[in-house]
Amino acid sequence: MRLSKTPQGRITLIYVTVVVSVIIAFAIYLVGFVSDSSVADLEERLERQALLVRDLTEGLFDDSPDQARIQSASVLAAEFSEMRVTVFAAEGTVLADVGNSPGAPVASASAPEVVSALNSGKSVSARVETTGGQEHAFVAVPIIFNGETVGVARASRTTSEIDSQNVSLVIGIIFSSAIVLILSVGLAYFLAQSASRSMEAAADGARRFANGDLNYRMDTSSYPGAEELAEAFNQMASTITDQIRNLTTESNHLSVILDTMADGVIVVNSNGQVELMNLSAEWMLESPNREADRIQLAEVVRDHEILQLVSEARATRQTRQAELELVHRRRFLNVIATPLSEGSDEGVLLTLQDVTRLWQVETTRREFVSNVSHELRSPLAAIRAMTETLQDGALNDTDAAQDFLTRILNDTQRMTTMVNELLELSRLESGQAPIHLAPVSLESVVAEIESRFDVSPDHERLKLETNVPDGIPLVMGEADKLNQVLANLVENAVKVTGDGGLISISANATDRWVEVKVSDNGIGIAREHLPHVFERFYKVDRSRRDGGTGLGLAIAKHLVQAHGGDIKVESVEGEGSAFSFTLPRAS
Repeated sequence: MRLSKTPQGRITLIYVTVVVSVIIAFAIYLVGFVSDSSVADLEERLERQALLVRDLTEGLFDDSPDQARIQSASVLAAEFSEMRVTVFAAEGTVLADVGNSPGAPVASASAPEVVSALNSGKSVSARVETTGGQEHAFVAVPIIFNGETVGVARASRTTSEIDSQNVSLVIGIIFSSAIVLILSVGLAYFLAQSASRSMEAAADGARRFANGDLNYRMDTSSYPGAEELAEAFNQMASTITDQIRNLTTESNHLSVILDTMADGVIVVNSNGQVELMNLSAEWMLESPNREADRIQLAEVVRDHEILQLVSEARATRQTRQAELELVHRRRFLNVIATPLSEGSDEGVLLTLQDVTRLWQVETTRREFVSNVSHELRSPLAAIRAMTETLQDGALNDTDAAQDFLTRILNDTQRMTTMVNELLELSRLESGQAPIHLAPVSLESVVAEIESRFDVSPDHERLKLETNVPDGIPLVMGEADKLNQVLANLVENAVKVTGDGGLISISANATDRWVEVKVSDNGIGIAREHLPHVFERFYKVDRSRRDGGTGLGLAIAKHLVQAHGGDIKVESVEGEGSAFSFTLPRAS
């Protein structure tokens, strides 16, 4: 794998490139600086030499140039400087030319620096010329006597010595730069490796975080020079971990709250997908797909009215509410669809309130009022009619008056019984009639029912059979209440059993319960009536005038439940019925 293909290699390559570039640029600058400094130094020395010659010879141009003395002065100046010294007269004559300068051009007054010095009168002229394969530097200054330019003093020298010095210096610079470069590259590589390892460790930590390892931390001692990075990463990791844990805790709390709410909650996104649904909503809608990811609302809710409500809330961005019935479950819901925000692409919060119990209570209330009114209307109407008849003269007819008074008394007793049973049922439902449990002999309760039946008029046309094993365990209950339960069940069996029929009372025990059964071979109960036989005022055949109130089985049910047991019915139409209830054993 190439170095530049890895993050660590790329960082190292960048570091090395930057360091090498800086060192090379510095070396180039240094070489140029040294070269420029050497040329400038040479020109400065040539200028001093030319000025020295000018000072030595300017007094020798009084009336006419004293060439001999000028020559001597030039020799003196050139002897200690190892430079070539040339003196020109104003008209261009060479008055002196002293010093060794191999390959240098012949002294000529037409040289640019000489012409410039003669013309300027005060300036210093310098130039560099390559002649014979060597570079020569020239500096010329004007010689002024009595305010006039009488000549030019020039100093020159080859640059070979300077070049030699420069080469040595450049070699030294290059060598030093190479050493510095090697050290710098090594240092840069080390630093890059250290930095890249730290970054790789941070990246690895981030990947481990992304994979769910929230306990990972960088070892600060393993990354010298990157302790701050490791500490910052660890601090970031701790902060993120705390935030994730807090969010998880809040999410768990919210989930528990939602799942323990009685109301159903569904969150639907802008695409019509269910993002959240609690247990109550799942139970109300009988949805098996609660845990499915991004399931469509139409797959969860199979009621078009709810779907229409959600669509209206999303379209109008206003809360919509409706009460509707789930036909497949016979359940009534109050549904509220609330837009989650004012944005057109946001979702909808769907709240489901189960009002089935309220509907049932309201329905029961209406039925109760209707039934009571119906049950009381007939005897009251009969009493009124007979009373009016007596007032109209029937009172003087002894036989008719006695018959009417007997009927009035019977209807009054019937209404009194109904009112008393309603009061008792109300106390049982509200818990205002506590049951005082104590061990009770079931044999004695059945015997009392049997003796009561023997003296009733129904004894002549029906047969009552008891089958309670000897030694049946005692049950926990209240004797009077248990007697009332059995009496209600037997009376109900008597009403539906024709002449010559058989009513049977039996009992058997299990580990925890004693089951009592009252069966008959009467007309039986149709299947559609079985779920309602224990409801108040419910009569299987309302056309029959059996004189009952329709409350006996409802009272029996509540009495059994108050004892901690349960009651049920089994029946086949035309063959008979069997009512059974359970009671807890006393031991």
